[in-house]
Amino acid sequence: MFTLSVLELENQDPVLLKARIDEEYRRHPSAAAFHQASPLVLDLAAIPEESPCALAEIMTVLREAGWMPVGIRNASATQQSLARSLHLPILRGQPQTSPAETPATEKNHPPPDAGGGLLIAHPVRSGQRNYARNGDLVCLATVNAGAEIIADRNIHVYGPLRGRALAGVNGDENARVFCMALEAELVSIAGLYRTLEPDHPLWGKAAQIYSREDQLHITPLNSK
Repeated sequence: MFTLSVLELENQDPVLLKARIDEEYRRHPSAAAFHQASPLVLDLAAIPEESPCALAEIMTVLREAGWMPVGIRNASATQQSLARSLHLPILRGQPQTSPAETPATEKNHPPPDAGGGLLIAHPVRSGQRNYARNGDLVCLATVNAGAEIIADRNIHVYGPLRGRALAGVNGDENARVFCMALEAELVSIAGLYRTLEPDHPLWGKAAQIYSREDQLHITPLNSK
C-alpha cells in the first residue's frame, strides 16, 4: 500500500497547467524538490466525456515538472482507451491518499493566507509525506527513515527525527526545526539543505535547526 498524490484536473489545457505549475514553483521554491519523482494519479472527473483529451501533452508537462504519472481515475471510455494507448494504468478504486498530498483540492488545508497547521499523533512511516500548509507541523511520535515532513513554517518532532524535515518551504527564513532526538537524513530551512551523519556532535540529541546569513545552524534545543 502506497500514499499517492491525486491531481484533479480542472481542464485539459497543457499550457495552462504548465503555467500553474511554474507559478507554484516560483511562489514555493522548495515545492520542486518536494514533488521530484513523486508518483501522481490524474483525476479526470471534471473533464467532459465528449471532449478530446490532451492526455499525452498533459503527461509531458507533468514529467518535465518532475512528477511521475502512474495512472488515471474517473475517466470516460474514450479517455480510458487513450490512457491504454499511452500505457497508463486505469485505477478503478480510490488510492490511499494523505491530506497533505491532494494539491488540486486542498480540502483538508485552510484557505490561502489563513493560519493552519498539522498535528500528527502517530509515527510517520518510511515513504510517507506530510505537509502542513500555512502553519507548523507537530509530530508527537517518531519520524522514521525514508519519511518526509514538510511545513510552510516550523516543524516540531517530540520523538526521534530519522527522516527528512523541510521547514519554511514557502520561503520563510525564520522557520525552525525542533526535535527531541536528531537522527535526520536531511534537514532544510527555506530551501537551504543539509544532510547529516551519525558522527555529528548533536546526533541523537535534542536539537534545533535554523537559518542565519544563508547558512543552516544546528544547536542544542535549549540554546537561543
